Amino acid sequence: MKRKITILLTALFFISFNSKTTAQSYKSEVLSFSNFVYPESYIPEGYHSYGVKLHLSPDLIVVFVDGEKKGTRPPLSYNEFFREKDLKRAIIGTDTEPDMKGYHIPTIMELAYKQSDIEAKDHFVLDISIKNIAYTSNIKETKNVDPPFSSEIYYRYDAVYKIINSLTKEVVMEKTYNVKELTNTSPLGKTKAELVSYLTANIDKDLLFNQLVKNIQENMRTRLVSWIDVEYYQDSFYFSRISKEDKNPIFAKLNQDVDVLEKWSKNKAEPTIDEAILSANTEFIQKNNLVLKDESGRFQDETRLKNYKNYLNKKKVFSDFILKMEQYSKELDQNDKGQKAALWACYINIASSFQVLNNSKSSLEYLQKAYALKYQEGKVRNVEEEVKAKETKMNVFFANGEIKKDVNSQYFKYLTL
Repeated sequence: MKRKITILLTALFFISFNSKTTAQSYKSEVLSFSNFVYPESYIPEGYHSYGVKLHLSPDLIVVFVDGEKKGTRPPLSYNEFFREKDLKRAIIGTDTEPDMKGYHIPTIMELAYKQSDIEAKDHFVLDISIKNIAYTSNIKETKNVDPPFSSEIYYRYDAVYKIINSLTKEVVMEKTYNVKELTNTSPLGKTKAELVSYLTANIDKDLLFNQLVKNIQENMRTRLVSWIDVEYYQDSFYFSRISKEDKNPIFAKLNQDVDVLEKWSKNKAEPTIDEAILSANTEFIQKNNLVLKDESGRFQDETRLKNYKNYLNKKKVFSDFILKMEQYSKELDQNDKGQKAALWACYINIASSFQVLNNSKSSLEYLQKAYALKYQEGKVRNVEEEVKAKETKMNVFFANGEIKKDVNSQYFKYLTL
């Protein structure tokens, strides 16, 4: 009998313990939102227009089989599928234009694009060269497999981007991308010699020439954007709920607000803004750069203007969300185990919201509050690393807290968001 009672009490203890543990736990969510992503460098001040020059290497394409040069192929050239006009259109951002004519053409940083060569102090030439093209293959042997010899085929090339002052011919900036891509073919052979012979004659057939062409076409602008342009695309951010919301009415409110945010991230419903909470917290809004300043007039391109207006809407929604989380945090007791998890969730949610808005200063401030709770520190560290990585990219434009003097003014509309 005593043994049964002991077992029963033990079971009740574990049920009670699990209940308490669950009350303290959180549920992680990774939500996707579009935001502005900054490049690794910037166009200097003084440039208001630019042109584009493309160069395909006249050199023969070299074939390497298992580390040895095994011949050459004709150089890359334009054809009906690979046209200079299409490459230029992709670079200057005219994907939606029927041709490269018109009053305004979407361009890099909205600088004016000039089709004809022009020598002027405020003009530069974006000079792009595709060079050092090679087809390579690595052969490996796998025992107890028939046939035992297989190969991996790659194409590689260098994409050299230069910004050249049209008047002085000075190379103002330069960036080289060393591209190496594995193809989707893997020829087999019964002997290594057989496979070497086959690849020497047919490597470009198996490589499929269009894979190389497609890579150049699809990635030329992407590389340019990552180097010197500001892009607007989806990224993932960490948010948190409380697993047992019936323990405290604040838990339910917190979860409801995250639910609304999740639906919005999936384009299911637009959140309802609490205008009262915004108007009652003007000091907080000012301090944390949540003020809405409509500078639509600085965005000429239709796509960029649309992205900017989406950002303004996002800023208002996240301001509402941040203020609600801030309010809940003031009502929670960190000395209560269950409430501590909720308080931690509030801080993480606020930090992630500021991260979406590229406000690393405020984001890091709330991450420090999360650290102070000594709860789920590994997760806090993960978020902190992402925030600091974004901060590092932003700092390219700043010195001692001020925008560097040589930054082109077209970036300012993004740097003052």
